[in-house]
Amino acid sequence: MNRVRHPSRSELPFHGFPCWVALACAIAVCTLAAPVAPARAQAIVASANGEPITSIDVEERIKLLRALHKPATRDAAIESMVSDRLKEREATRFGINIKDDEVGEEVQVLSKKMKVSTAQLSADFSKSGVSQSHIANFLKAELGYSVLIRALNKGVEASEVAVRQELAKEKGKGSGTTTYTLRQVVFTLNPSDTGTELAASAKQAEALRSRFNGCDTGIPYAKSLPGVAVREKLVRNSTQLGDQIRQEFDKMPVGHLTPPSRSPNGIELIALCDRSTAANDDELRKTISERLLSDHMDAVTQAKYKEMRAAAVIEKH
Repeated sequence: MNRVRHPSRSELPFHGFPCWVALACAIAVCTLAAPVAPARAQAIVASANGEPITSIDVEERIKLLRALHKPATRDAAIESMVSDRLKEREATRFGINIKDDEVGEEVQVLSKKMKVSTAQLSADFSKSGVSQSHIANFLKAELGYSVLIRALNKGVEASEVAVRQELAKEKGKGSGTTTYTLRQVVFTLNPSDTGTELAASAKQAEALRSRFNGCDTGIPYAKSLPGVAVREKLVRNSTQLGDQIRQEFDKMPVGHLTPPSRSPNGIELIALCDRSTAANDDELRKTISERLLSDHMDAVTQAKYKEMRAAAVIEKH
């Protein structure tokens, strides 16, 4: 099976997490100090096709689900572990075995779905307290199953009829598509910052917006301000943006900043550095085709898992 290159271990966003061996040693020391109260008693709480799911698995998965901003009940954690077991088994059945240093691709996929940066997702993983091995096993199960679905659907493309139907829904915009070049400017905040500090940052952001008059000079100036981070350039077309933000970019002059807004990273503004309209619909057709194909693959993935889940022998203890 042909495989795309996955990032090396050094490229992984969560490379450098505390080693699970160190954590195990710490637990062992605590156990020696208090032999009557073992650190984490382990029991089998469920199984999927005979493969056990332990209480420690469930504890770890609850923390991981919280980091992924998903429901983190005990039942949800068990079901998530069942999903891992079934996906691992199916991928292995087709000879797909994901290595630890190949899971960077799945981190990127997850961060894109969650609409956060890979750095932010890695930080959430680190703060969650989940062991590196548990995160790696989860990512390998997801990536292995994704590789399998792509292999089974190799050559599948969005139909021309479907693309034309989506073009028609653009209500006359199909003759071209607008491309926006953007830069995110963030006044960073600390978790300990008070309301007074938040208000001060908001005031500074408004001051920057009032004097920002072009990306060529405004971006270097923003970078010089203390506590301000300027993200790398983003290029998005009109089909990749929500209606509200697209309309805002269409109305505002090029070289200006959007009003400041609160984000998980701080006080954020977006600079519109360029706006252009394509002479034909090639870019729009490409975007629509990619979206249709992605939707199709998601549907295939869910349908196959539903079949696997229905045929599985699941026991809860």
